[in-house]
Amino acid sequence: MTASVTTTSPADALPPAPSTRAASPPPPPPTSSSSSSPSAPTDAPESFIARYLTTPLFFASFLLSFLLVDNSNRAHTTTGSSSRKAPSGGGRTEPWVWRAKHRRLARLEIGQALEMRRLVAGALLLGVGVGCVGLWCVGRWVVGWL
Repeated sequence: MTASVTTTSPADALPPAPSTRAASPPPPPPTSSSSSSPSAPTDAPESFIARYLTTPLFFASFLLSFLLVDNSNRAHTTTGSSSRKAPSGGGRTEPWVWRAKHRRLARLEIGQALEMRRLVAGALLLGVGVGCVGLWCVGRWVVGWL
């Protein structure tokens, strides 16, 4: 019985060195205009209307609607605060309970503010329109008076 013994050196078992590997080409850039990542920059610049008119309007309407929702919720909680019971356990509760409740309340208030945003934006536009007409009428009256 003869056994054939093959010996391999440790260098034969290793993959080739990085310098001897064939370089693979980099992946091609995405060709579609809509990419899967929301933070990908777009090629088209923002229009003047979008940048200087609608963005401040939407921001102001969201803040105003959030203020309205928050004041409404505070009015409801302050009227019912006298009937509130102290928590059991000597008035001590876990801090994570309060964080969870605040998180849920914040989500609810933001959701309500986003639902009201369109109505508030319309009211803001109406107010700005009435203000412009009022200024125009006052300006005509002042110029006619002089």
